[in-house]
Amino acid sequence: MKNAIEEGKVEMTAGEAAFIDRFVAEHCRPHAVVMAERLRKFAAERQMAMFAVDDAPGFALAAGPAAKAAAPVKSPDEQVTFVFASDGDADAPDAWRAELVVPPCATVDTILALKVSGRNVAGTFRLSGATLPLDGGSAEIPFGAFLAGIKDTDVWLCRPGGAAVNGRLLFF
Repeated sequence: MKNAIEEGKVEMTAGEAAFIDRFVAEHCRPHAVVMAERLRKFAAERQMAMFAVDDAPGFALAAGPAAKAAAPVKSPDEQVTFVFASDGDADAPDAWRAELVVPPCATVDTILALKVSGRNVAGTFRLSGATLPLDGGSAEIPFGAFLAGIKDTDVWLCRPGGAAVNGRLLFF
């Protein structure tokens, strides 16, 4: 269906048409950009809702209200350190070691610091189902995201232009 301007029922001057074109270019964003932004926001909200504890039923991606969490998740009252190391010899050129510290009484919103050591510890680190970009051998992950992927045992360091070097959780 055409609007009145397109059908020629309303006439505009060249100045009016130029003003409308300029206004739209300055103040309106393309539909694809708006929809991509809304989708990113929705996905981020749904990811964080997985960790939220709320008594009110909310929107779920599947039919029905979201399931209630039994109790708020919190870490022990003391610091816990998870240590991961690459498979193979500790003195190998591609060897690495990583430590993730969970502070006392951490909640799902607490940001955990990951420190990776070894030669050339740039690239990405896979932990708990998340691929974390390293900045100077450091990365961060929310405690809730760490817990959500705790059953994913794949741990590796992938240096730029290199292959992933697998590792595992160490027990002392």
